[in-house]
Amino acid sequence: MIFDVVRGEVERARVARHRRLLVLVGSDDRRLAEAVGEALRSFEAAGGGVTGLYMFQPEFADANKRMNYVRDVLEETGLEVEFRPYKDTPRLLGTTYDFAVLDLVNDLKPNDVGRLGGVVRGGGLYVLMVPPLEAWRRYVTKFQSTLLVPQFTPSDIRHRLKERFWRSLYTHRGVVVYDVDRRELLKSSGIEEVEPYEPKKPAPPDKAVLPLKIYRLAATHDQVEVLKLFEIFYQRPKKKQVLVVIADRGRGKSAALGLGLAGIGHKLRKAKARVQIVVSAMEYGNLETLLEFALRGLEALGYKPGVEKEGGEIRSIKASGIFIDVVTPYMLLKRENADVVAVDEAAAVPLPVLYAVHRKFDRLVFATTIHGYEGAGRGFSIRFLKYLRESRDTDVHLYEMEEPIRYGRGDPVEEWLFDAFLLNAEPAKVAPEDLEYVKRREVVYLREEDVMKSEELFRQFFGIYVQAHYRNEPDDLGMLLDAPHHTARALALPNGKVVVSVELAYEGGLDDLSIDQALRGLKLPGNIIPDRFLKYWRLPEFAKLKGWRIVRIATHPELQDMGLGTIMLQKIEEEARELGMDYVGVGFGVYDRLLRFWVRNGYVPIHLSPERNPSSGEYSVLLVKPLNERAEAFVKYANVEFRRRLIHSLMGPYVDLLPTEVQLLLEDWGWDVDGAPALSKNQLDRLVAYAYGPMTYENVTDAVYMLATQYFYSSKKRRPALPDAAVRILISKVLQARPWKEAAEAAGVRRGDLMLILREVVKVLLFYYYGGEFEVPLFVVGTVKGKD
Repeated sequence: MIFDVVRGEVERARVARHRRLLVLVGSDDRRLAEAVGEALRSFEAAGGGVTGLYMFQPEFADANKRMNYVRDVLEETGLEVEFRPYKDTPRLLGTTYDFAVLDLVNDLKPNDVGRLGGVVRGGGLYVLMVPPLEAWRRYVTKFQSTLLVPQFTPSDIRHRLKERFWRSLYTHRGVVVYDVDRRELLKSSGIEEVEPYEPKKPAPPDKAVLPLKIYRLAATHDQVEVLKLFEIFYQRPKKKQVLVVIADRGRGKSAALGLGLAGIGHKLRKAKARVQIVVSAMEYGNLETLLEFALRGLEALGYKPGVEKEGGEIRSIKASGIFIDVVTPYMLLKRENADVVAVDEAAAVPLPVLYAVHRKFDRLVFATTIHGYEGAGRGFSIRFLKYLRESRDTDVHLYEMEEPIRYGRGDPVEEWLFDAFLLNAEPAKVAPEDLEYVKRREVVYLREEDVMKSEELFRQFFGIYVQAHYRNEPDDLGMLLDAPHHTARALALPNGKVVVSVELAYEGGLDDLSIDQALRGLKLPGNIIPDRFLKYWRLPEFAKLKGWRIVRIATHPELQDMGLGTIMLQKIEEEARELGMDYVGVGFGVYDRLLRFWVRNGYVPIHLSPERNPSSGEYSVLLVKPLNERAEAFVKYANVEFRRRLIHSLMGPYVDLLPTEVQLLLEDWGWDVDGAPALSKNQLDRLVAYAYGPMTYENVTDAVYMLATQYFYSSKKRRPALPDAAVRILISKVLQARPWKEAAEAAGVRRGDLMLILREVVKVLLFYYYGGEFEVPLFVVGTVKGKD
């Protein structure tokens, strides 16, 4: 029966250049393997192709047994199958097969399924092996086991991801479900008639600046349009030229970028001896396709490019005066010159870095995925495009690619994949009456059972994340659905539209054994805030307190800066108190605007990572809001020690923090830091000579540093009021010891002004802290505020 079903489905799918999904359900390993063999033989007989992929988890004995059964069954066929473990999945991105078999019996890891959802070409077949749902619910998969934290046991794991996955199979066209134990067709594809696919070779433009050989390498009309936009870089106009390319996964975005860079590099090379192109992404692996097509383009133009690699990855390409360098975004900021700069998967790059890249270069390409396993989201195009369009010195050219490369439009497998893992979720549409609700603060607090009571509500909830600053992956959905310590909350309007989405993680309430293990350096999964209190501040009793960590909070992109986030925090804190929790905390990558929001809402910094996160490129900060006196005592101690550590680390690991960020991290909470250093008689004399006489700053750096330390150690009641610019100068020049020019830029003042202001600040601090110990001209007295 499988033979006839698959053959008919494949024949129809090939006509439309679509794919099909065959789900084999069974508990008998041999029968599952035999069904796989029958399905693939019928696929071959229908002319579907012979190259395929078989994915399995080799650490499970039954998975190895099924793999060997399938290998035996296929031995006498002409099929060419690669048997690969799921850990190889990232390496398979960009590869193409006629079919793929996914053994999901032991593991349903959303990221793996999402990544593999693009490797089969049009006319191809996916075969999934799964157990019956009731049996699947009775055991914990490998992915689910990674969601366990010390406070919970395997019996606490939820199985909502499996249930959602199962429902999606039955609600989508193009999916066939077959029970191998009972030899029964449970669901047909629902597709009887198809629209024939008519291939159209994209035509190059009539008048082209880029060579026609480059245009002839384009596979779709969308790629041709992107290449045409690269022609804006040929002339150097008065304004910055920025090309923004957005696309769903599998649209050939990176390939178009590679061809475009090769083509424009060739044209610019005719006008100058050396053309410098720089490409960048948060992860070098994201640039593999771009660089592959850049090489193809250069070779098509007659170049013989040389390649330099590091760790198996391309770091530079050289081709007769055309140089393409590969760097991370932070390395890019240190580059002085480049003719063209391209940033791929730009939504993964922190916005402050993107802003800095835009300010630094004149010819720029920013490209990113909208929907796909990367889950970058439209938040990038909404937020960053707004910034670009508001920049008076910039012309912005936006193109959205829609046509798939490997398969035809409307492919049912892609539609199933995007729906099952909410890759294409969108927030609710905002109408004028919705704005009125927000202005009147008419909102409803939703708990988890409310958020997940309907598919539409849950899609709105998750759609806000897709459009926000988070980089959503399918695994994030799996964690929210199945992790016992994760839960959802939301704000909705009275008409049911979700406007704020929040994911919370329960932390704390740990037993003595877990606490002892953490103190000895062992990992404490899922308890980020207690872990830092234990390992950095050595406060074991804090780990027994209970709290929520806000994993994600995002407001509808059209309703931001209207106070909804603050209302959401108030609701969460109220519920936390009702449940007897001790604190609410949060962790995120530092940038000043976001940090300001949390500090203003009473969240106290207690930890800052000593290194930038390798994925986000940001320092990770943890903040905690105590909900009772016991928690406040711990938070006070941790914050005081944190401030002491930060003040004396700004010349080292945190030298590149923005002064505005440091100022927020050193926010006064009414707690003095003990042990402020006192100036010696000689230091005091030298400071007076610097403040009122000819001595240079370089001769008093030690004393100014101690004076600045005294200022930041003190609470507001025990220090003079200084303008923000003066505080930033103390941070950038004194605590971070930046060179004069760099310190001035960081503080937002001119170099000459910085030098003058710093002397005045020293006068103020000297008089405030040591006014009775030296003689000072009378006019200085009037400059001091806040002296008791």
